[in-house]
Amino acid sequence: MRIISRYVLREHLGPLVFSMSALTSLLLLNYVAKQLPALVGKGLPWTVMAEFVFLSLPFTIAMTLPMAVLVATLHAFSRLAADSEITAFKASGLALPRLMAPVVVAGLLLSLVMVWFNDQVMPAANYALQTLSNDIARKKPTFALRPQVINQVSPVLFLRAGRLVGGSSEMRDVTIYDFSDAQRRRTIRADSGHVELSGDGRDLLLTLARGNMTEVSRTEPQRLQRVFFQTNFVRVRSIGNDLERNTSGGEKSDREKTVCELQAQL
Repeated sequence: MRIISRYVLREHLGPLVFSMSALTSLLLLNYVAKQLPALVGKGLPWTVMAEFVFLSLPFTIAMTLPMAVLVATLHAFSRLAADSEITAFKASGLALPRLMAPVVVAGLLLSLVMVWFNDQVMPAANYALQTLSNDIARKKPTFALRPQVINQVSPVLFLRAGRLVGGSSEMRDVTIYDFSDAQRRRTIRADSGHVELSGDGRDLLLTLARGNMTEVSRTEPQRLQRVFFQTNFVRVRSIGNDLERNTSGGEKSDREKTVCELQAQL
């Protein structure tokens, strides 16, 4: 009898693993694809991307496992019936309920595991995923300079480069529009320039060559001040930033709480 039970369960194992892997991969890829706009362009390390995918697994598994069990059961008993193995078992004195008994027992054990999984693992993963998503949303996008386009370097500073030398950080025909001073409008023009990030990756460093800086006062528009330079250095702070992880926690939603926490809330 134990041999028959192991045989029937082994017939379910292969289809269960395959359908579980296929369904989980499809739903996970669909979810990650929807979140791509919030992930790309922010210079996130691969470890953060891997953590995001890993934390997305629990709620996906909670949906795909019941479907995988259904597919495995249909496939296994369909194959046994197609190969006349069920008929052979009946001829040997084994009724169909006896063949179903190990599957029912395994299903009950798997249900108990999923009750614990859905109550303990999935809420914790959902909370960690929501916290990580909020941390990623606060991170600024990585600065990318495009030629012939007015690039917003900061909320008050815009940069236009007529040409990038070989797609590098060397610029030609540079124009910077500075609105940091509410009382003055400042425009900086240079024949060439070089752009790079500071050592900590937070500030943008601009080195401009052969140009001029023009300032016009809003209160005195008839006055214009122009300064010519051979070399000018401009530092724009807080362009890039590191991913700041929230360790203090926050408010949990219903799908991020266990049954005990929901009872305490009620």
